[in-house]
Amino acid sequence: MVAETAKPYELFEHTADVGIRANGRTLSELFARMAQGLVELIAEDSALEPLESRPIALSAEDAKGLLLAWLQELLFWFSTTRFLPVRFQLAEMTPTMLRGRVIGQVFDPLQHVQGP
Repeated sequence: MVAETAKPYELFEHTADVGIRANGRTLSELFARMAQGLVELIAEDSALEPLESRPIALSAEDAKGLLLAWLQELLFWFSTTRFLPVRFQLAEMTPTMLRGRVIGQVFDPLQHVQGP
């Protein structure tokens, strides 16, 4: 029997809907893992490819606010252009600012499965 590889995040039920729990050795690793959990919620286990690169620059008053801005930006991209991230190149990151690139693919309903 082959063991399933553990995901670097966990989805859990929440009174409001669903939550994502992740850890990371660095802030950028934590943000990438939270984004991976978000993508699973949106596109389930669809195979996505790194076909398109987009710049990203965000700031907030603290790390919690920055994480919220990060996830909201990724949701905005999906809502407006159907873009889903696959890889993250966060070149500059502090608890109040991030700059880098997000590499991903536009969601295609003929190839991908949208989550609930």
